[in-house]
Amino acid sequence: MSDFEILPPADAILRQIAPVLFQVLEPGDILIGGGTALIARWQHRQSTDIGLTVPPAAFDREGGRISVLLAEASVTNVRHGRGWLNGMCAGGEFSMSSTSPLLPALPKPADRETRFGLALEPTAEILARKLKLRMYGNGEFVSRDFYDICTAGEQDHAGLELALSAVSVEMRAEIAREIANLGPQAARRGRPLTGVHRPLWLSDLGKRAAELIAPTHPGPGHH
Repeated sequence: MSDFEILPPADAILRQIAPVLFQVLEPGDILIGGGTALIARWQHRQSTDIGLTVPPAAFDREGGRISVLLAEASVTNVRHGRGWLNGMCAGGEFSMSSTSPLLPALPKPADRETRFGLALEPTAEILARKLKLRMYGNGEFVSRDFYDICTAGEQDHAGLELALSAVSVEMRAEIAREIANLGPQAARRGRPLTGVHRPLWLSDLGKRAAELIAPTHPGPGHH
């Protein structure tokens, strides 16, 4: 098991919401996911939000109560829908989702964050959700996801390959085409990328990400 620090400003968001969540959820039901977990592992960019995942049954049971408690704890703009919840903390945005794992055969998460001991979602599962649910399912293409994909190619190529197994060859080709077609705009989609560890990637970020996602691409030694 490895311990990882949640970096500011996400750490302040976690400090605000975790005590609220512990009133109604077991700590073992809460996973830190998305870019928050990847940044804790790789420290490759900055983030002003935090994303958590909980089992669907727990969310269905407690989502409404969590919304009320968060509002009482000074979380603003709390919104709650089927399988999702979000709001604004003093340090940035908080979100929670209840999507079932796309890679259910993965081992139980072993990485933990240092403050509350919450588990970090596996890298492969995080990337699989970005690819299948956000990019392919929702048609949402943002620079932070492209940058995370490129960093996975550098830091955890096996995890990236496992994530890519969650989408078909046809899906991979379609996603890669969409990203490649963005051209120089790929680095300017969504919230600005800040604190990146490889600034030179930004000039051809879409091309780099597309090459990694496409059904045939260079191996982990490609730079």
